[in-house]
Amino acid sequence: MKSIRLFSVVVVIAFCSCLSARAVGFQLGKKKADLGLFYDLRLTEHGTGRVTLNLTLTDTGSLKPLNAIYLVVASKDGTGSVDLSVALNVSEREGVQRVRVHMLKEWAQRGEIQLRTSHLNGKTELLSWYYHSIPLADYLTLESHERSARE
Repeated sequence: MKSIRLFSVVVVIAFCSCLSARAVGFQLGKKKADLGLFYDLRLTEHGTGRVTLNLTLTDTGSLKPLNAIYLVVASKDGTGSVDLSVALNVSEREGVQRVRVHMLKEWAQRGEIQLRTSHLNGKTELLSWYYHSIPLADYLTLESHERSARE
């Protein structure tokens, strides 16, 4: 009788530990064209130390359906931890998803947009999620060069 009780306790503990397991995220190293992504990202500098990010996502390609769009800002110390990780409010109209964020320019220099999904090429992976990273610093540099050319 004791062995049945012990076995029952072990089964309950094993089951409960499985419930608390967390999904693991994997960054996709592919470029946006390889994933079939179509988006336009613009950063507007206001000259006040702040920028406005506008992301228009017209096709999520092999990431369909997206679970969320995150803004992630890496820590200043370079340890791999983050100062900010927040899901952004997505507005969708006629199949086009839009995100707008107003933030400090310093955050944009260290930040990235993550397009997150638990599906890849239509297949669902249990306890896994994937993300495509869009580094914002690349767009800050581009904006500066475009502005210099116009002036």
